[in-house]
Amino acid sequence: MLQVHLATHGDPASLTPEVRAGHDPFLDAMTARCAGLAALTRGPVDAMPASCEVLVGSEITAEMLAARSTLRHLIVPWAGIPAGLEATLAASGRRDVTIHNLHHNAASAAETGVGLLLAAARGIARLDPLLRTDDWRPRYEPRPARRLEGGRAAVLGRGAIGGRVARALEGLGMTVDRIGRPPAGGRWAASDLVARLDGRQVLVVAIPLGPETEGVVDGAVLDALVDGIVVNVGRARLIDQDALFDRLADGRLFAAGLDVWWRVPTTVEHRADWPPADRPFRDLDNVVMTPHVGGGLGEPEIEIHRAEALVEVLRRLDG
Repeated sequence: MLQVHLATHGDPASLTPEVRAGHDPFLDAMTARCAGLAALTRGPVDAMPASCEVLVGSEITAEMLAARSTLRHLIVPWAGIPAGLEATLAASGRRDVTIHNLHHNAASAAETGVGLLLAAARGIARLDPLLRTDDWRPRYEPRPARRLEGGRAAVLGRGAIGGRVARALEGLGMTVDRIGRPPAGGRWAASDLVARLDGRQVLVVAIPLGPETEGVVDGAVLDALVDGIVVNVGRARLIDQDALFDRLADGRLFAAGLDVWWRVPTTVEHRADWPPADRPFRDLDNVVMTPHVGGGLGEPEIEIHRAEALVEVLRRLDG
């Protein structure tokens, strides 16, 4: 039977009722599905038992890796693998430890991306608050909107999320260029991305963040779009914040839909009052904003899918 530790940030007993309500379906599903497969422990990563074989979490120190000789697998319970985790593993010298991740929320993230694109293209973020004040004037006046059918899009990312987005856009009648890793590996050259994006109206970003992808969407890449719409469901730092804001503010870009941000609250107290970026994107009516909800964190159905995906990985490791 596998020894599995579910890492938490802090003491599980200190979780707010709202957070606990979101995690309970995951824990219930894990408990039910792991019977006979895994012995589960839960708590901060430094409370991981010495006999642990599998750590479910995204953070661990090199010293802890060196001290846990039985640890063989790290499972990141979401899409993408933090660059810091890979660096820590390399620094520890533990070549016998493998990293895995989950794609249980790929559909949710892709649907969020498509929703942001539709809202940005049709100007829904501008129209909704007006009708809430009984203002019908936009119906009878010229208004900024873009038709997607017949347009050209690029999806940066050929993984579980990017693939779903690309298929959805093709279903809307768009011609889609699916952009994966550079042929030679490493980092995309800006000139190569510019060539791939030249003349396209839509860019959807859905790749992991790492040293080779941070800031890969810079001003030159954004300028390749024609009156473009940018959607980001990957990570904020994939895009140059200043370049994106300036082009949205002066009209070089038509609109954006953003689910991921450069500033994220780190305490419960800050959640109700925390600017998501250094630049005031909230002042731009051509930006649709959501607070990193694409992954469905805390949604009971998604949390059950997370447990199912995690158990599938554990079964492969046990087999």
